[in-house]
This record gives sequence, structure tokens and C-alpha cells, in this order.
Amino acid sequence: MGIWNSSPHPISDIRDWRDLGRLELKPDFQRREVWSNAAKVMLMDTILRKIPMPKIFLSAVIRENRTYRIVIDGQQRIRAILDFLDNQYKLQPPYVGEHEGLTFAELPQETQEEFLQYSIDFNEAINSSDDELREIYSRVNKYTIALTKQELRRADFPGAFLDLSEELALDDYLDTSHIFTTANRRRLGDVEYISELLAGLLDGPQEKKQTLDTFYQNYSSWPAKNVLEIRNRFIKVIENLQIIFSEDSFSISQTRFRKKADFYSIFLAIDSFLQEGHSLEGKELIWLREDLKMLEYNIEPNSHVKALSEYAIRCVSDANSGSSRSWRTLFLSNFLAGTYLAKPPSIDVGQLYSEIDEDLRWGQGMCPDGVNECYICELEIEGKFSKDFIIIWPEDSSVFQLSNAGWVHVNCLTREENKLRKLTNDRQIILPGHL
Repeated sequence: MGIWNSSPHPISDIRDWRDLGRLELKPDFQRREVWSNAAKVMLMDTILRKIPMPKIFLSAVIRENRTYRIVIDGQQRIRAILDFLDNQYKLQPPYVGEHEGLTFAELPQETQEEFLQYSIDFNEAINSSDDELREIYSRVNKYTIALTKQELRRADFPGAFLDLSEELALDDYLDTSHIFTTANRRRLGDVEYISELLAGLLDGPQEKKQTLDTFYQNYSSWPAKNVLEIRNRFIKVIENLQIIFSEDSFSISQTRFRKKADFYSIFLAIDSFLQEGHSLEGKELIWLREDLKMLEYNIEPNSHVKALSEYAIRCVSDANSGSSRSWRTLFLSNFLAGTYLAKPPSIDVGQLYSEIDEDLRWGQGMCPDGVNECYICELEIEGKFSKDFIIIWPEDSSVFQLSNAGWVHVNCLTREENKLRKLTNDRQIILPGHL
């Protein structure tokens, strides 16, 4: 194998090699990866700030008594530098500084000269064969731990959005709720997840893989008052979760809602009610907790209740898609609404409630089956949901959850109208399809 030479070169040397046709940037063994504009800009920021960068590996070969250099590792950095020198892009966000919006040619002359004098350390393999170059490239990359997408964002998109995500990821409630594992925190998975929640607060449920970088870039420069506003919204949702999931009797850490898919959905659902001016103040929470426990125990892919089965599947299959996140958030909103809005859900809950009630009826072996009775005739409600049944809640109730709902026969309304009038003194009648 050829010998190695380690030496620094200024950026002006790299430009000269290129201009003289003595720099090969794309040998056939290099990966075909392309940096984003944000990554390029932040590398230029590194150079302008005179921060050292990792070494670049080259191969130096002699052809016709002239030295040619082949890039073994570091081609994207060199391409980004040369593109900037050629004025192919500007210093735009996430760059923040006195040169924002400028190309290289528009920089002050003194700054241009300092940029060209920036020194990069090179390891140069002298007179190595093609096979040896391939082995060098393999060795350089084989034992390098690939950065996660969030680790790359941390390097590429510094700014207000990243700072807020990192701050909120340290919230004590997230630790006591066991939202993150040690592995999550080790590779910035916690910060990535918090940034997903922030993106959801800003613009609703998002496609994780497609939009998160955009939020990092668009909100890298963010007015302090807007940062404070979204921070307060985040903290308010956390406070509501602490109220609902009481540590004494119903800790979220012991439920499925600590899982990221569930937590994401209930987090955004709660925020939607808070943004409309609703709250938990003065509300009885026992029935909401009972509903959430029912969901906890019965959401599973093979549930006989279609909605519960679909929810479970959407937590696993394509869980981070915008459509699945929106579906789950809307589903949970219909349960939370009974408490936050102090009125029945806005959907036709008859079919869902009947299926859940039928599926959850207790009674196996020695115990008799559980039954529902009509509040008017006091006879058993037989069979599954149909237009023959009506859902009712106590009229003076401050919440309208599944757990404190009841049933009446539709026919009882006409047969015993006078009794119904008396009944409505303490019951509210909710007709299927008219909610």
C-alpha cells in the first residue's frame, strides 16, 4: 500500500485544483448522496466562524509529472465549498448572522480572503492503486456510526425551533411518564419527538418523514413572543395530562397513552380544546378516566369493535403518517369532548357506544350476562344498536362520557309521553344521528 501524507491546505488550494482540472470529486466507489441547501449553508457558517472540520481523505497520483487528487471521503463538503465560491447559493436560514442573504461574491473583500485562507486538514494517500483506494474508503466509512436524522438536524438547523425542542424534552413529566427510553435520549430521539409535537401544535398532525425538516428551517428564526406562546401551549397540555392521569390512581406511565403514537394523539386533541377556550376546571373526571381505562383495556387489533380495532392498527401500521395521526386525534377528541365541552360528542355515537357496550358486557360461566335497561319501561335492551334505541345522559351532568350514559327505547317516547316529560327533568335525550 502507498504511503500517507497528512497536511493542511487552504480552501484556495482546493479551488485551484478544480480550476486546473486536477481534482476528481466522484470516483466510482463514492456514494451518490446529495446534501440539502441547509447542510451546505451551515458548513459555510462553520468556515466563516473558523471552526475546525473533520479531515478529508484524498489520493494523490502523478500523471504526466503533475499531481492529481481524487477525493476518497469528503466530496460533499468540497462540492458545497466550491458551489459557494461559484455563487450558486446564498447564506439563507438556518444561517443567522451579518452575512445573511449574501453569496460569496457579495461578502466583504476581507471576509472573502479569510474564507479562502481557511485551512482544512487532509490525509493524502500517495500512489495508491484503485483497489487500495476502495479499501481505504471502506475502512473510513465502515466503523463510522451513522448519524440519526435528528443528530443531522442538530447540526444543520440550529436556531429557535431546535432550542425550544431541546428545552421541552427535559420536562420532568416526560420522565415520570416513561415517554422516552434511555436509547431515545442517547441519540436525540426525545428531542425529535418533542419537535414533532411542536409541529403538530403549529400546523396540526404532520407526516413525520416529510415535513419535520421544514419546521426546523422555517422556525430557526422565531420571534421571542411566538416562542413563548407555543411553549406555554405545550406546558398547558402537559398540565392537563397531569390532571387527567392522576399519579395516585391513574398514572399515564401505566397505560398505553405513554406510547408515542397514543401520546401524540391525545396531546394534540387536548390542545385543540384548550385553543377553543375550554378547560377541565370544575369538571368531574371520574367518567372520563373510566372511558380512558375502557380504551386502555380494549384497544387491540382483533377487537370486535371496529373503531377500537382500527385505532390499534393505526398505532402500528403507518403510525406516523398524517392520516393515521389525524384519525387517532379525532377519535380521542370524541371521548375528551364529553368532559371538555360538557356536551355529547359531535358524532353519531350510537353505533360505537352500542358495539363497545355489547363487547364489554361481563358475565362468563357462573355469572349472568350484564344487561342494560330502558329508563322508561325498565325492560331489558336486547340486541345491538339500531334506531330503536336512544342514548341518554343525566341532565345535570357536567360530563357526557360513555361510562355515565344510558339507554331508552324509541317507542317508549311516544307510548309514555307524560312519563318522558318527567324523565327529562333529570335526563337529557340524545337521538342517534342528531348529535
